[in-house]
Amino acid sequence: MVSVVIEEYTLELSKQKSITGGIYFQIGDTFFPDCHWNDFIVVILTWWNKSIKSLETLSVGTSQTFDFMDGPFYVQGVKKDSSHITLHFIKRNQVGLKVIASLDTEIISLKKSITKASKKVIKEVDAKQWITDDIEELRKQIK
Repeated sequence: MVSVVIEEYTLELSKQKSITGGIYFQIGDTFFPDCHWNDFIVVILTWWNKSIKSLETLSVGTSQTFDFMDGPFYVQGVKKDSSHITLHFIKRNQVGLKVIASLDTEIISLKKSITKASKKVIKEVDAKQWITDDIEELRKQIK
């Protein structure tokens, strides 16, 4: 089982209107890229919503990436069949790519986790009365 973890209490709005916060994947007792990873959370969740929607509709064997903005990390999702994907948790390094972990999961399960994380972030930014183009783009993805 894989889940998207967000730490809504870490959200910060920069002068450039970028929102950062804790976001990472949890696979059992493992965290990717790391526990308390801080990144551009709203932009990333927008990307991930688009990626999981693509995996739902594209053909078997198709892949999509779940990118992080900071660091050399990303997750590659490969569609196994109509309802399952294989996730490869990858770190880019000087000699190529290192697969940290791989996992098979249900597409709907990952989609629910991404949607839940997105809704938590939107609830928090609404409470803080932050309005940015990135927030509006994320809002469109979960309607």
